[in-house]
Amino acid sequence: MILIINLIIAGYFLYLSIYAGTIIIYIFLFLSLVNIVYAYNVLSENKRLKKEKDSQFLKVTDLTQDNFNDPLTGVYNRRYFDLVLSKFIKKAAKYNIKFSVLMLDIDHFKKFNDTYGHDVGDKVLKIVSSTVKEHIRGNQDILFRYGGEEFVIISMDDLTGAITLAKKINSLEFKGSPEKITVSIGISSYKQGEDVVKLADDNLYKAKEAGRNCFKY
Repeated sequence: MILIINLIIAGYFLYLSIYAGTIIIYIFLFLSLVNIVYAYNVLSENKRLKKEKDSQFLKVTDLTQDNFNDPLTGVYNRRYFDLVLSKFIKKAAKYNIKFSVLMLDIDHFKKFNDTYGHDVGDKVLKIVSSTVKEHIRGNQDILFRYGGEEFVIISMDDLTGAITLAKKINSLEFKGSPEKITVSIGISSYKQGEDVVKLADDNLYKAKEAGRNCFKY
């Protein structure tokens, strides 16, 4: 639209320059032509930036699909957990929001691999991830595979809510395995200046030492 208007104006001054022939008309004609060139360059640059932005969006989408999901279980991976946790910590500091971290570990996981083979071990990982994901709150809890047989949940809740979630997970029945599956859970609620992941991990070891299939906070 801007380019069209400038073309109309330039045409008008061209008409005047032909019939009037004054120096002022020629100056205005020259300025109009300069403005047309400028407007054309601006439009071209905007198109280029939009194309580049669309291209970058596609790259980000591909990155999310390829690099932020665990290929075995389909849940988010450790890399995405680090990014999300960083954002939560910044939001917690800025808006004083509460969130908690639950660290889950499959009890005696090595036994499944050693006794039944790695295919069964992989199946156990899939069973645990799909069952937990099915029973967490999709709008408040995010499940990640942290590494090996460990999973982690970021819960948009305080310690009381995280404890309720841990109780629920410990009561789940993980179906489809040759032996019963249980998980140990370590919980920590974020406090500024504390390492929320380390605290959850420390509490996970306490749950292991307490006999497994339980949670500590």
